[in-house]
Amino acid sequence: MVVRLTSEFCMKFIVCFHSAIFQVVLLTVVLGCTGCGVHSNNLNATGARYFKRGDCNTAIQKFEEAVAANPDDADSYYNLAAAYHHLATTTGDPAYATQAEGYYNQCLDHYEDHPECYRGLAVLLAQQDRQDQAFRLLEGWKQRSPQLVEPNIALAQLHGEVGNDKASEEHLLDAIAKDTTHPQARAALGQVHENRGDHQQALANYHMALQRNSAQPQLHAKVASLKGGTTGSPLLTPAPLTKVVTAPSNNLRY
Repeated sequence: MVVRLTSEFCMKFIVCFHSAIFQVVLLTVVLGCTGCGVHSNNLNATGARYFKRGDCNTAIQKFEEAVAANPDDADSYYNLAAAYHHLATTTGDPAYATQAEGYYNQCLDHYEDHPECYRGLAVLLAQQDRQDQAFRLLEGWKQRSPQLVEPNIALAQLHGEVGNDKASEEHLLDAIAKDTTHPQARAALGQVHENRGDHQQALANYHMALQRNSAQPQLHAKVASLKGGTTGSPLLTPAPLTKVVTAPSNNLRY
């Protein structure tokens, strides 16, 4: 059981981030390790519970203990980054943002295709008016891992936030070419059509997303809203101070 703090994203990338960041979910994966890995996972789970209760400092302490228990666990670095990012967003303190950026990069050092980490770091850069770096980060990810759908989805979200709807749609179509029924890509493409007022195409994409993954209550609500002739709220789509972090370890990412 790997525990991550995750953000839910919609086509309004930054706005959605402010309103729905860091909902705690449990992601089950098959682990081939025991001992330190199990201890690290337990610490991450404990930290996530503290974070959900609003005790960010205790959550950070647990995530740091998780890093100490298993220094190779990318999720522990991501949880630290997400926690500091939350503090940066809620307090406006740039020191927290520096901490978050450092931990995001350490996460990517240990797992170069960590989707939540790329999205979180891209949001952080965009929030600091570093959109060019955010785009370079995600474009680099796409070039290094062309088989993945997630870089296209992240790029579509960021292009949508800056008002480039054409580029956003192109990235989503590229994602669907790789995975025709990918639920997040289909949901995001449905949002593009809904924003244009093309509700039939929006519904077609939403239905395809739900066929692949029916456990999306917000998407069910949007479908019901569109069928009822009303427009739903923007879709939320997949994708926590005691330790000083050094500068990001790989500035070539952006």
